[in-house]
Amino acid sequence: MDYARKVFDQILQPNVLAWNSMIRGYTKNKSPLDGLLMYKFMLSRGIYPDSYTLSVVTRACAQVMGLQIGESVHAMVIRLGFGSDMFVMSGLVNLYGNSRNIVSARDVFDEMPERDVVTWTSILSSYGVLNKWDDVLQLFDEMIREGLEPNKVTFMNLLSACGQYQNSEQAEWLHCQISKYGFDSDIDVSNSLISAYARCQLMPKALEVFTKMPVKNTISWNALIVGYMQNELHKEALKTFQEMVSCCYNAKPDEITISSALSACAQLCDRYQGNLLHSYVMDNNMNCDTFICNSLINMYAKCEDISMAEQIFREIPERDVVSWTAMISGYVKGGRFTEALNLFDEMRRAGMAPNAVTLVSLLSACSKIGSLVKGKEIHEYIKESNVIMDACLESALVDMYAKCGRIETALKVFNDMNGQNTLAFNSMITGLANYGQAEEAIKLFNKMEKLDRCKPDSVTLKAVLSACAHSGMVSEAFRIFHSMSKSYDVCVDLDHYGCMVDLLGRAGLVEQALNFVKNMPVKPNHVIWGSLLAACRVHHRPDIGEEIVNSITMPDAGAHVLVSNLYAESGRWDDVRRERELMCRNRIEKLPGCSSI
Repeated sequence: MDYARKVFDQILQPNVLAWNSMIRGYTKNKSPLDGLLMYKFMLSRGIYPDSYTLSVVTRACAQVMGLQIGESVHAMVIRLGFGSDMFVMSGLVNLYGNSRNIVSARDVFDEMPERDVVTWTSILSSYGVLNKWDDVLQLFDEMIREGLEPNKVTFMNLLSACGQYQNSEQAEWLHCQISKYGFDSDIDVSNSLISAYARCQLMPKALEVFTKMPVKNTISWNALIVGYMQNELHKEALKTFQEMVSCCYNAKPDEITISSALSACAQLCDRYQGNLLHSYVMDNNMNCDTFICNSLINMYAKCEDISMAEQIFREIPERDVVSWTAMISGYVKGGRFTEALNLFDEMRRAGMAPNAVTLVSLLSACSKIGSLVKGKEIHEYIKESNVIMDACLESALVDMYAKCGRIETALKVFNDMNGQNTLAFNSMITGLANYGQAEEAIKLFNKMEKLDRCKPDSVTLKAVLSACAHSGMVSEAFRIFHSMSKSYDVCVDLDHYGCMVDLLGRAGLVEQALNFVKNMPVKPNHVIWGSLLAACRVHHRPDIGEEIVNSITMPDAGAHVLVSNLYAESGRWDDVRRERELMCRNRIEKLPGCSSI
């Protein structure tokens, strides 16, 4: 387009054809804004557009969702008398539909004296992206009655809308229509159908479509592999990739295929398969692709091979923000929080601006090491750089301030959020509970229960039960505990049982705590036994402590020390000596405490 522009600029008085060529060129080459600027420049030179100009300009507006300029184009269409031009009006239907202005799209559609399949596809797609399937079905039937049949683009657009809303019923209806109109052997339609079924969590149907395809291309394989990944079927994704490499000769893996397979290895922590994939990348000269290198960094980081992730990161010819984010996230996952923060400083020196995902990882690092200074520095960076705050980033800020003990600041960030989500509530409730404001934590939980947009999850309920334990609210805790599965659709796990044992122990109800443990449907772990033994010590119940000791095997050093101290406080020194000797015989060592500054 640069050369085309130079030639155009040398024309003293370009005519409409020349202007149209430039506007179309920019729009076709994914520079619709430049196309719209050329259109404005054309008008300023006193050149009136023709029908072709207006049809291309409406397409450019649709690409950038430029509704305001689109409305001015619509006015120009009416003024110049192109209201009956099918191509121009179809462009307006598409423009309004892409901008989600369905009322205007329908008005233009209804005003058209003549409509072709492109027009019908535009209006059907407009309703589809808004999930208005009653209107889609009605219009589809009307199109058939007018003697027009859908084309492949009609089906592909509607399948995309089905996938967006995970509308499985309509996806199956579309599949029937695809077969009816003879598009079931079309490779592009089949690929769209696989993707739609995958997003609707109907992988058996997606696989059935894939298996029946007479010819498969790279997009076909990618649709199935990505579908497995979307449905967390990581082993199946990896198996499909291996089948593609070994059996398919007319479809070669591309960067999407490789990245998806590496993501499967990362989720499975399968370093062996990851290494094989890395070798495949090297053998096929794909190691300079930034997208693939980023996936390699992520894979090695999740497989706990940080040194290899570092090596790839340093060797990337052109790092983008995803490269830096993958490496920072790898450091955080590997517990190397200081290195993550240092890399952020290096990233800024390199002139690379972090995105919201980068900042969430960095705030997580600050939370883990309690680095309030660095956390505040990152918060200041967010404000100064006008980073767009999303729910995850706001929640990460709440979590950082709460874990660093700045509850008031955490509350301020929390209250300033546009719409608190479950993550933010969890961080705030946990922070309040951990810093002695249990009653405030429970009040916040009660507020959360009344909101439709936030649903308490397992973490929320663990935090609330912990808050009840710290404030002695035994009845409230049991009310919440017994309604977990029914009211909140949360499965009770060992952490929740542990909170209840801690609650009863703190309240001095040691016998009830023991009975609670005995009646648990799952085997208690050493944390639960340790909590119960600690309660025995605090409330001077060596009898229950001894019953616990005689009935369980305790490999945990902390539990043995608790038992030993329990005997000591009761003056049973022979039992203390016996417990210590048992620790020595079993080579159970108490690790010395440590602190970091």
